[in-house]
Amino acid sequence: MFSTDSYSTVWGADKLFPVDVDLPGCPPKPEAVIDALTKFRKISQEIVEDRTLSQKKNRCFTTSHKLYVRRSTNTGTYGQEFLYQPPFTLDISSETFFKCKSPISSYQLVN
Repeated sequence: MFSTDSYSTVWGADKLFPVDVDLPGCPPKPEAVIDALTKFRKISQEIVEDRTLSQKKNRCFTTSHKLYVRRSTNTGTYGQEFLYQPPFTLDISSETFFKCKSPISSYQLVN
C-alpha cells in the first residue's frame, strides 16, 4: 500500500540490526502505521504457525523409562584441591600488612 521509496525513509538501519518492516514518514501517517502493524501481524502469525508445525512434528514420547539405581561414589571431597581458600583477614597479623619500616612515596612505587 505504501512505498518505502520515500524521501523520509532512512535506509541502512537494516545493516546494523534486523529490520522486519520499514515505516516511512517523519512523523509517519496513520495509514502507514496501520499498514506496518498489518505487516507485523502477518509476520508474527507466520512465525507462530511455523513454530506449532515444528513442535507437532518433532514430539516424541516414551512410556518405557529405564532407571538404574547405583551406589553413590561421592566422597565429599570432589575438587577441593582446585578451590583456593584465602586466609581469613583477622587471622593475618598486622606485621604482614605493614612490613615497610619507612614511608615510601608514590614516585618510588611507580618507578
